[in-house]
Amino acid sequence: MEVFRTIFNIARADLFERIRQFAFVVILGIAIMIAYFFVPPAEGGYVTLYLDNFRGIYNSAWVGASVAISTTLFLSLFGFYLVRNSIKRDEETGFGQIIASTSVSKLKYLVGKAISNFVVLSIIVIVVMIIAIIMQQVRREATKLEIWKLISPFLFLTFPMIAVVSALSVLFETRKTLQGVLGNIIYFFLFIAFTASSSYIPFGTSIITNRMVNDLSALQPQYSGLFGMGILTLGETPIQLFEWQGVHWTGSLIGQQLSLFFFAFLLVLLSAVFFRRFQEVPHTSETDSDQVLEIALIPPVQDKYLTDPEIRTATLTPVTVRDSFLTLVTAEWRLMMKDVALGWYIVAIILITLGLLMPLSLSSQWMIWPVTWIWPLILWSGMGNREYRYQTHFLIASSPRFVSRQLTAVWLSGFLLTCLTGGGMLIRFILEGNVEYISLWISAALLISSFALAAGVTTKTNRTFEVLYMIIWYIGPINKLPYLDFLGMKSAQGTNWISDAGINFWIVSLIYMLFSIGLLVSAYITRNRLTQVT
Repeated sequence: MEVFRTIFNIARADLFERIRQFAFVVILGIAIMIAYFFVPPAEGGYVTLYLDNFRGIYNSAWVGASVAISTTLFLSLFGFYLVRNSIKRDEETGFGQIIASTSVSKLKYLVGKAISNFVVLSIIVIVVMIIAIIMQQVRREATKLEIWKLISPFLFLTFPMIAVVSALSVLFETRKTLQGVLGNIIYFFLFIAFTASSSYIPFGTSIITNRMVNDLSALQPQYSGLFGMGILTLGETPIQLFEWQGVHWTGSLIGQQLSLFFFAFLLVLLSAVFFRRFQEVPHTSETDSDQVLEIALIPPVQDKYLTDPEIRTATLTPVTVRDSFLTLVTAEWRLMMKDVALGWYIVAIILITLGLLMPLSLSSQWMIWPVTWIWPLILWSGMGNREYRYQTHFLIASSPRFVSRQLTAVWLSGFLLTCLTGGGMLIRFILEGNVEYISLWISAALLISSFALAAGVTTKTNRTFEVLYMIIWYIGPINKLPYLDFLGMKSAQGTNWISDAGINFWIVSLIYMLFSIGLLVSAYITRNRLTQVT
């Protein structure tokens, strides 16, 4: 019992730490909004799950299955980035070092963290389930509510998958090389491999889609066998409806899905092997000598200033205040780029070069342009909240005009970073004389840096921007959802949502710029409250 009590207390403390943050409320709000989009209206122009030109009637079986599949894919990617860094947070706050000094074993600690991750993601899933029940009644294509058919896909598909995601998050945190940008990239490609091979994985979404395909083939012999998942826009061909009764969950099928919990536990066991239990880096002779050298370089205070009673303030040398805004911008830039590894610069240079040399159509096809606008994500996410993470916000608040000067310097450094990483694409547009994409490039650069600053200042954490921006980036530029595709990416037919809607490019850019101004204003108002507090 002592073992379970220890694990329970670790999981509970970590869970309370997360759900008390304002960012968690924002995430729940986003989950409600996304659950609404997972059940689109008949005239919505898009679907999240369809079989060629067929779509199931919105009964409990179809709503539960389609929303469970979308939620599984959604949390398999964004859930990982949402729950990771729980161990790193303990290390930064010193709580991890306290745990390390106790008799709590590595395995108990990591199991507690994995359970906390799982509970956080489960809360989001439960909220989505409730919204799915409501949406079935709102769409009113089949009002009879069958609870088991609606919730069973969540129980046997979504929950086991988020258990694996929770364990993977712990595993990535226990390896130093996987804690940063490299870990994010590796997991992203793991997710792409998972979605691409989902039809061949018995534990994945195929457990539901294969039964949909078989049932529809029996009802409609002309059905081609094709199906799609994600946000898919409909063409001019009208979609046909059919009635689907759901998956018959047998004992063997349920056992197969629940075995993912055991696999997740094995991942936590593997994590315990790698975990170093917050061991500090040992001091080397070089670091010790460097510290001695730094101490030696500090000029000693002259004794006369400490002992001479005749020294008056008026006799001291006046302090020269450097009120240079450029110096402040440079300082913010150096803080932002302080821990950037050489590999990040190499990839950034490759993206800039490819964006400059490759034609726009090829850049879009090879995902060069979208990747360029996601690569500095970790650096953007520190804007507006770095001082809270390092407990220097009250020190900064004591500086003159800290709202107008310091916040503007942070935003300008982030905007310069955006311009630098996207500079290859901008030069390409200028050389091609593509005025439309130049306007979209400018508005996107303003929007990203403003969004990062507003999210950081408002929620005081970097997680909010990282999760929200990745959601928008994945749904918009990657899946080309209208209005969220702020890059205006063209499809294989050479069109995008702006030209399809008949809207002028400059008007779209102007709307994005106005939205950016609104985000900046909210950031300045929020930061100004700190002045009132102090």
